[in-house]
Amino acid sequence: MRLAIIAAALVAAIPVVSASTAQQGRASAGDCVTIGTPKPTASYVIQHSESTGKTTTITQVWESVTATGSRMKWTGPAGNWIQVIDHHIVDDVSVLDRMSKLDLNGALTEATSFKPGIVGDPAFRACEGRTWPIPAVTAFFQSGTLKVTQQTPAGSLRIVAIRERVTVPAGTFDAVHYIRTSQSADEYWKSIDQGVVVKHIGKAGAVTITETLTSVK
Repeated sequence: MRLAIIAAALVAAIPVVSASTAQQGRASAGDCVTIGTPKPTASYVIQHSESTGKTTTITQVWESVTATGSRMKWTGPAGNWIQVIDHHIVDDVSVLDRMSKLDLNGALTEATSFKPGIVGDPAFRACEGRTWPIPAVTAFFQSGTLKVTQQTPAGSLRIVAIRERVTVPAGTFDAVHYIRTSQSADEYWKSIDQGVVVKHIGKAGAVTITETLTSVK
């Protein structure tokens, strides 16, 4: 369903982690790395492949990434748009509050908000062995006159390794390797230097999705 797809896309990325959970996680945290942010002048080209045989190319240009949100231009077979994410950082993970889709003129075309917020992915810092619960939240989707409310399934976020070296067509990167389960089971390798996902393997039902960074221009 549309809401499930949007919530799982976090790429990028979600309920707020409680204080007790945060303290427990920090106490058990080992080695840590600082994750950079995407270069605002770079174009990140990604190949999206599905086990059904479908292959597409997507280009992302990140205009900004901060502790309160991000803005990215997305170009693909479905067209061009601006993705704006409002989030906050809790216990080293992004907590997604709202995701908006704008046309190139800045007009809102659709939006999804999450109450109380849904856990995305490791933000600017990742520590070896960290885990977080992902409780169910309420998602509100609106596009024109269409309004849908749906409960997202619970799941978990787990860091498998930090400084794991992964090779994709765009090159070899030192990455944070983590697994996120909720609407689907997704495995990510996020570049420590670039702050973008360079490899992603997702499974939803019988379909497997593989995304790899092919070039940085």
